[in-house]
Amino acid sequence: MRSGTVGPMSIRHKPSVQDRLVDMIIDSGLDAGAPLPAEPELMRALGVSRNSVREALKGLQALGIVDIRHGYGTFVGEAQLRALAPGLLFHTRLAVRRADHRALHEIVEVRALLEGGLIRRAALELTEDDLGCLDAELAALAADGAEGRAGHDRRFHELLYESLGNAMVLQLIGLFWDVYRELEHEVGKPRTDHDQVVRQHRRVVDALRAREPEAAADAIAAHFADVQSRIDRLG
Repeated sequence: MRSGTVGPMSIRHKPSVQDRLVDMIIDSGLDAGAPLPAEPELMRALGVSRNSVREALKGLQALGIVDIRHGYGTFVGEAQLRALAPGLLFHTRLAVRRADHRALHEIVEVRALLEGGLIRRAALELTEDDLGCLDAELAALAADGAEGRAGHDRRFHELLYESLGNAMVLQLIGLFWDVYRELEHEVGKPRTDHDQVVRQHRRVVDALRAREPEAAADAIAAHFADVQSRIDRLG
């Protein structure tokens, strides 16, 4: 290689102001919800203009890394995955507009894979109080009919895993749920029998109460297979 040339492995990208802000947050040991220094202090620490700091903070807010509260300051974000929702929803809507329902299938498939593994843990770890909460939510699902199904269904699935202590799981389930429900407005709700939905959820609870991980996994798999079949019946 000629003298003075720079090889591919020698290339170094100059960190952006966003990158440097992220490093500052991590190096400072700030936790989620902690306030960031005021803009003048950030300007001095980074050696950049106010506009550069503000643009970097806006970009980090879009990623969920910081939370800008006007009149109060800027805080470390709460690690919400909802920042992924707009992009996921956009690309899925594009597919749905082409009458391609594979995107909906993929969302349900990811949820099925996620919950299929976790439900086995739930069968071993949920307490009687946890199961009682599931019973109550299931009773409300049955009583409120198809009109109230969405809210009770979502809460039921949250209760399955809430006590397992994995906050990211709940965020992921919520993310895919929100995107799926938004898409229902585009393609219409799948035709379904409300009593059948209740029975599917009851089979899950029965398997959990019996402490049978594989039976619980089978019940969850059957539930999501039914959701997939409903998608197939969309106009």
